[in-house]
Amino acid sequence: MQLFRFTKKLRHSLALVGTVWICSSTNEPDESYYKLVFTDADQVEGWVKYNSENKEVKVFSADYKKKKNILHVKKEEDIFMAVYEKNRITAVVDGQKMSFNKAQV
Repeated sequence: MQLFRFTKKLRHSLALVGTVWICSSTNEPDESYYKLVFTDADQVEGWVKYNSENKEVKVFSADYKKKKNILHVKKEEDIFMAVYEKNRITAVVDGQKMSFNKAQV
């Protein structure tokens, strides 16, 4: 029965792969939105769209783990946790509550 446990765990890990999440409410007047891009089963990228720029700017790459509905994101010494729902990820980063909605790709 180990095969079935592995398959279930792998399915949980792959649930976010290829998805994009947008947070449009920012506390910064120069920033239009934030974006999370889950590139594979353990890597996530953070992007920012500045009002003064034509293109989005990649601001970090980090490791992540998904356990049930909790995401643990770690970039070097920085760690934050988020709650994952079907169409929303909610996190508190640097004292700011951020709600990322799943983008239609």
